[in-house]
Amino acid sequence: MILHNRPTIGREEISAISRVINSKYIVQGKEVKKFENAFAEYYNLKSNNVVAVNNGTSALYLALWALNAKQKKVYYPNYSCSSLRNATSLIGGKERLLDVKFKSPLIEEYNFRKNSIVINPHMYGFPSVIKKKSIQVIEDSCQSLGIKRNNQPFLSGKITIFSFYATKMMTTAGQGGMIVSKNTSLINEIRDYLNFDYRRDNKIRFNFQMTDVQASMGIVQLKKLNKFIAKRKEIFKFYKNLKLPLLDLKYNENFEPVRYRSIILNKNKNKIIKEFKKFNIQIINPLQRWELLSKSKKYKNSIDLSSQTISLPCYPSLKKKELIRIEQVIDRVSSLL
Repeated sequence: MILHNRPTIGREEISAISRVINSKYIVQGKEVKKFENAFAEYYNLKSNNVVAVNNGTSALYLALWALNAKQKKVYYPNYSCSSLRNATSLIGGKERLLDVKFKSPLIEEYNFRKNSIVINPHMYGFPSVIKKKSIQVIEDSCQSLGIKRNNQPFLSGKITIFSFYATKMMTTAGQGGMIVSKNTSLINEIRDYLNFDYRRDNKIRFNFQMTDVQASMGIVQLKKLNKFIAKRKEIFKFYKNLKLPLLDLKYNENFEPVRYRSIILNKNKNKIIKEFKKFNIQIINPLQRWELLSKSKKYKNSIDLSSQTISLPCYPSLKKKELIRIEQVIDRVSSLL
């Protein structure tokens, strides 16, 4: 079976984790600090601008907490992961859903009021930019680590969150996350919140800490990130050369997306998925209609997108022979494409 997605893990990652386990110090310690330092360096920031956490949803919750989102309106797209709703609900924010653009997974333009909190996902690795400066943007880069503008790693918003889940752009042993902000005071507040143990005060805190086991893999994976990005780009180009109608958004600025997904828009999606399954190739609809945060017909673009989205395998450990098998099946189902 050619899976739709799988992590890319080599000997270096196994060696790094084994070293930490053999040290008998597996909780948060020097490995997490090393990982934070390396991640900050990747974004040309100082280490006090980043903080590692146990997963991407925790990162989002903490970003909302740092922006005092309780009882405030929090805007995000209807076409998005349920984690956005879950984190907003847990913090006590007031959900406000928006549609996405036509044939795009990115948030629709909206006349946000001053100081509105907006969670802006770079879905499928496509950059999404909200230019209004008077709002508080949480940049959701869980699917888009490595996006560049003018050949430099791209950050926007007041806080940026990342996920290192098993099948994201890189992983920290299956789960993990990072919070980044150029506002050092926000990161300091979050770090204080995480350091819950042996504190001589009555402040409420919670344990969302990353472990050294996770971080040790993260250090290795981050070193490989540029190769991972290049491999995904190569696979996307392979599909494009097959004349597939791939979703590829256009930008006025010099942005370079990452190919987290290779997406086709096709109303025959269910037939195509079944045909590929016959040949032991898993392709999916990455966000089905039942997964939309609202089924209301007023979110027309979200509904249309969810009803015709197909995602092809696109990850660094995908082998050349597997791509050839996929190409052969594409030829067989060409009449449906």
